[in-house]
Order: sequence, then structure tokens, then C-alpha cells
Amino acid sequence: MEQLIDEIYSEFDPSIVVRSSKGKAFYERDVDWDALKKIKGVSSMSSGVEALAVLEYNRPISSDKTFRVKRTNAKLFAIDSSFLDVISINTNYKGPPPSLGSKINPEGIIGISLLQKLEAPLDGNFKLFLPKQNISVRAKHPFYTKKLNLSSVLFYRNKEVNEETLIWPIEAYRKLVKDTSGRLTNIYFSALPKTDLIKLKKEISNFLGPDFLVKTYKEKNALIFKTSKSEKAILTLILIFVFVLASFNLVSSLTMLFIEKKDNFLAFRSMGLTKKTLFNVFFFQGLLICLFGICIGITAGYLICFTQLSFGFLHIAPGQPYPIGFSLKDFLTIIGSVSILSLFFSYVTVKLLMRRSDDI
Repeated sequence: MEQLIDEIYSEFDPSIVVRSSKGKAFYERDVDWDALKKIKGVSSMSSGVEALAVLEYNRPISSDKTFRVKRTNAKLFAIDSSFLDVISINTNYKGPPPSLGSKINPEGIIGISLLQKLEAPLDGNFKLFLPKQNISVRAKHPFYTKKLNLSSVLFYRNKEVNEETLIWPIEAYRKLVKDTSGRLTNIYFSALPKTDLIKLKKEISNFLGPDFLVKTYKEKNALIFKTSKSEKAILTLILIFVFVLASFNLVSSLTMLFIEKKDNFLAFRSMGLTKKTLFNVFFFQGLLICLFGICIGITAGYLICFTQLSFGFLHIAPGQPYPIGFSLKDFLTIIGSVSILSLFFSYVTVKLLMRRSDDI
């Protein structure tokens, strides 16, 4: 599950995002763009403005020959074309190929769930509303308005992206809000494969200085990843608790075996077996029981996992099989926990049985 969450939140969210640490925005002239692109580990870079917007769709009602207006909020990404490379959109869209259009005819890209909220087709009659800055509540025209054309639909596994995202060219945004100063809110970085994001983050942060706040996609979604790690830790504790309960079967098996062989202890002593030797016999018997249990459990567990990977019998959502991942660290943690518990319960059980027996 942790691997699935990592994949979901790394599809749309860029590897690293930069914002101003002093306010909501900064300006293009504040950044040395050429030098920033040359930092080792950067695959692609983009910049843009994130803002809240309102989308309107005039839905025709054929029976009444009128229109029903539907509106919804959206998170607007006013960006340059390189942003599409940063978010790997080529594998995460539906319908026509995604495009931002041209300067004369700008086009937007909308999340599929956002489009469904409006109950609209891709070629519908849309209007974009952007709130004006520093105006009074009683202003007659509090919004910038613009007819909106759409080219394609975003389709990511992250439902939040599908439900709220609208991508639009930054040139069209600046023309609409009459911004001539080069105002920006974000810089987006896509890292090369196997790049250490923490190290890359430090390099970018050192280059930009204290006026900018740099975060990786994991830090941006810190709550989600912390919850995932906590869930994994809790599941591990539950598994260990199950192992403890299962260890009582080991205790009962050793006890029954000890009682069954108790009448033969005098014969064993006459054959020259010492108390220590008898202890080792029952102790290693317990370890053998655990070893067989571990082997059977590993075999059955991996067969179930490979079956799920191959056929996907269990689903967490329609069309989304329950994810299965293999980790050497998790494997060693489980095997180590079972082995330690087996050693502990075998030793303690046999030690107590030998101490309470008067025939040895």
C-alpha cells in the first residue's frame, strides 16, 4: 500500500516544488533560470501560478429550450507548456491529446471528475471566473471572466487531481488578469530517475536562498505519507501479536510432548543422557516445529501474493486490484520476529518443564 501511495502522489505532483517564503508570489526577475536548469539531477523544470477559480457551464435543457447554469470551484494551474512534461501527462489523459492551444486560441485541460461535476461534454460552453485582487465586497464586477475552451481530460489515480484541477496557459492567464510584471507562485522540478530528492532539494534551496521554500512531493503531502507509515507500523505490531498468540500452540505442543515422554526419563538417564542433553532435545524439537511452520507460512504467503499479482482477485476500487509489493526489509522483519519469538517461547517452555520435573 505504501508503494501505491507513493506512485499515486508522484504521478501529478512534481518531484520538487518551490514557493516564496515571504508571501504568496515572487517575480521571474528574482530567479536565475539558466543556472537553475543546470543543477545536477533536474530532468525538466516549469513555472506557473496556482489560483482558485470558478468554472461555469450552461447546460441546455431541450424540453424547456433554456439553459441551466452549473458552477463549481477549481484549482487553476496557469503554467507554461513544459509543465506537461513535469507531470507526465502523456500517460494520464483521456480523449484527444492534451494541448494548451495557441496564443490566439488558448485551451485548457480539465480533471475528469471536475468535468463530471459540471455534467458537461468536453466541447461544452464553459466560462472561467478569476477573482480580482484588492477590491471591495460591494464591487459590481468582482471577477475576471473568459470563455474557456478545453482540449483534453486529466485522468490520474489521485482522485483529488481529477476533482479539482484545471490547467491553462500562463500567457492567457496574465492577459486576463492584466499582469505585466511576471508574477509567479510556483517553480516545478522533475528529477531524473534514482535521484536523491533530499540532496537535490538542498542544492536547489542553497541556490535560491532563504527567500524561497523548497519541498519534495513527500513533504508536500506529509500527512498522507506519515499516515501510511503509521498504518504499516500498526500492521507490523498486529502481525507480531498474532505470532505471540500462535506461539501458545508451540507451548502446548512442547508440553504435551514432554508429558508423553516423561515416563521414559529414567530409561534415558540409564542410557547416560544428562539433564542438559534432554533440555536440548526438547528445545530443538520446538525449533523444528517453528521452522516447519515458517517454511509453510512463507510458501503459502508468497503463493497468495503471486496469485493476486497475476489475477487480481481482490480490488480496493473498481478496476484497481489490491496492490502487492515485496520488500526485503519487511521480509527480514517478519522472519526475525518469528524466529526470536520461537527461540524465546521454546527456551522458556522447556526450561520451566525441566525445572518442575522431579524425575530428572
